[in-house]
Formats: sequence, C-alpha cells, structure tokens
Amino acid sequence: MTGLDGYRPRLGALVRDAVEAHGVPGAVVGVLLGTDTAVATAGVANVATGVPVTPETLFQAGSLTKLYTATLVLQAHSAGVLAIDEPVRAQLQEFSVADPGATLEITPRHLLAHTSGIAGDHLHDTGANQDALQRYVATLAALGQVHAPDEAYSFCNTGFGVLGRLVEVVAGGNFDQVLRRRLAGPLGAANTWTLPQHLLLRQVAVGHVQGPGEPASRQPRWTLTRSNGPMGGIVCTAEDLLAFARMHLESGCGPDGHEVLPAAAVELMTEPHVETPVPGEAQALGWTRRLWGDVACLAQDADTFGQRAFLRVVPSAGFALAVQANSPLGAALARDVMTAVAADLVGLPVTGDLGVRESDGDAAGASDPGPFLGTYGRLHQRITVSDEAGALVLATEPSGVLARLGQRGATSRLRPVRSGDGVFAATDPATGVEHTVAFTGGDHTHARYVHVDGRLHRRMV
Repeated sequence: MTGLDGYRPRLGALVRDAVEAHGVPGAVVGVLLGTDTAVATAGVANVATGVPVTPETLFQAGSLTKLYTATLVLQAHSAGVLAIDEPVRAQLQEFSVADPGATLEITPRHLLAHTSGIAGDHLHDTGANQDALQRYVATLAALGQVHAPDEAYSFCNTGFGVLGRLVEVVAGGNFDQVLRRRLAGPLGAANTWTLPQHLLLRQVAVGHVQGPGEPASRQPRWTLTRSNGPMGGIVCTAEDLLAFARMHLESGCGPDGHEVLPAAAVELMTEPHVETPVPGEAQALGWTRRLWGDVACLAQDADTFGQRAFLRVVPSAGFALAVQANSPLGAALARDVMTAVAADLVGLPVTGDLGVRESDGDAAGASDPGPFLGTYGRLHQRITVSDEAGALVLATEPSGVLARLGQRGATSRLRPVRSGDGVFAATDPATGVEHTVAFTGGDHTHARYVHVDGRLHRRMV
C-alpha cells in the first residue's frame, strides 16, 4: 500500500484529468485509508458563476442518503424501539398500500433490502412542513405492488420514505432533526444537511444538464422535496461521507470512540440478504455488496438532479472512496477515478465494480431474442424491447412524475454478458457508462421481468 501523504499529488492529478477528459463541470474525490484521509477537487461548482469546487463544497448525496436512513433504523432496532422483522403496520398504524395482504406483511427488513414490492418511484411532494413524511405515507394507500413481498428484488425509493417516517415516530422529532441528532452530530459531520434553508450561506454545487460530448448548462431544478428526504435528500461534503464510512469500518464507533451504531448492527447492514439480478451482487440491509475482483466491497450509487455520487468501502483493506460530481457525466468520471485509486492503493483490479462484466457477444449476439421481446412496465415508466436486424434494442419511455422531473426516453442496444442467461450490458446514453439489463422469471418462451437500474419492470405484452 502507498501512504496518502505521498499519494495526494497523484489523486489531485487523477481528478483534474478526469474532469477535463469528460467535460464535467466539477468534482470532489475523498479517500480514506486506515486513519488517514485525502480530498481532491477540480472544476467549478456552477458553470453560471464559475465558483471553484473546494473541499468545503456541498454536493447532493442522492441515494447515499439511504445508507444514513438504514443506519438510523438499525440504531432504533438495536435500542429495542423498532423491530425490523415485525410488520410495519404494527409499528406505524398510518401505513397502508393498495394490497391488504402486502399492508399486513411488509416489514422494515423488506424495505431495507428492496424486497417489499411497493411501486418504487412514488416521488410525491407533500410540502415543506415538518409533517411532510406523515403526509407522504398517507398517499401510499392507493399505491400498487410491482411484485409480492419477498418475491423479487426491485430498487424502491418509496420504502425509504416509509422508513424515514418510522424513524420519526420511534425517535421523536422530524427526520431532519433525528439525522442531525443521532448521526451527523455524533460523527462530527458538521457539513451534512437536508433542508435548503441550511444551505443559503454555504458553498453548494448545483446540478447540470449534460450529455456525452455536450456542454453543461445549469439544472433548472434543485433537489428532492422534503417528503423524499430519507430517500435522497442529504447534501454534504466528501469529508463527511468519509466520516460516515469510517464509522462503518470501525465497528460503529464515532471519532471520539463512542458507539454510534452497535457492532452487531454494522454487521447486519453488510450481510447479504437477497441476490440482485446483477452478476456478483447482493443486497444487504442498506449496503449493496459487490465483488471487486475477488474482494468484497460495500457500495451505493446516487443519481439525482444533474449530480452523481458514489461511495465504496472495502472492509478488509480499511479503505473507503467517495466521489461527487455535478453532472450526469460524473458516472464516467467516477468509473475512471475509482478504478485508478483502488488499483493504486489497495491493488484492486482496474475492471472496477460497477456491475457490468465483459460481454461475450456484440449487439447482435442474442441467439434467440424471442423470449425477451415485448413491452414491460412499472410506475411511471414503460420499456419496449425489440429486434432490429438481429440486435436487441431497449427503449425507455418515462411518464408521470419521472417525465415532469426531466427524465427523458432513451434507446440502447443490448450485448450479452453471458450467452443464454438473460443478462445483458447496455451503454447508458445519458452518461456513456455501461450498466446491466437483466431478464428474469417466466420460461424459455417469455421472460416475465426486465430489471433496468435495479428496478423491476413487469411484462405487459
């Protein structure tokens, strides 16, 4: 291993080169190795102002917030005031979904592991008052299921809104207060915030609209609403992300040595609970577990309004890596920087851990495309898979709140990862980065589901 004192110039060069190579407006990368940390920045926080990114610049953490929410839930579970294997309804009487059976069956464990089956992108705005989460949960009564509880894995934002409300009820106070009191404060994370009024006097990176090879323009929308806060509302520095990661590496202890989360709960958050459709990946109670080469890695990725964030923790090496960028192209930047830093410092393979393995065919490589063709859907998105001259082509068509939030339809060609098992690689047109598309269920004539971005889409036609 190389000490971070001598590595800081190399880290700074990697970040500057990646910002330039991908045209990303700005980025920050934080590294934790043992007890040492290093942070490097490059670019600007806002193309309209030209203010440079510094280590104090706050970026949206997006879905990294789910790790914080899961930690709060496990704190409450460890204290005996919340039970992760008892029905949510027994602990939160206001909770219900459209399916009466699911209402009675869904537990916090289902929500933490993304196996509840609740329609996952119910990004409903219930206002900015302190009762936003209570009002949000009340809107779920008519919300359907994409699958029965425990039947499958499907990434679910909605479930973390429910968990956030549950935390409010058992801990007292609104979610934002509980987060500061029970987690950010004990971690010494003084630059971790959730509400826009806290950001007015601080340096904040704004998101940008940008496609591969395009100039960046400022994103017209800021962040998620308060009712969506436990899903993705944290805004913070890379240093604070590393403080959170350090706690998980140090058996739940904060910087002063006091217990923030019991060691047994830290372990529970990392134990595989369900395999995802991505080869080599499993979902734990909060963290996603991936193999980076032959080494176990804890991971979470975030995609929010014009920003991307990534957190990786390798417990066996005492290593953590945080990347934040203010453009969708931050996904490509993160891929390059993460693989280089992890190879330099802990000898991990440069193939990375982003979930896509080398494909064994080209776009026309599906020997029998028939089982995959058709139309699939979930809340606010429809997917059509067609055969174009022997190549499988996947087209997305967002609707509802996803369309209103600016998500656009896209088309990508699928390349088999392993012949015959329904796992394909596709290049995301928005970022230029490969991701996994997996067909599951059904029989040899028709796949029942297609998973894109972790979300399950059920066959319609």
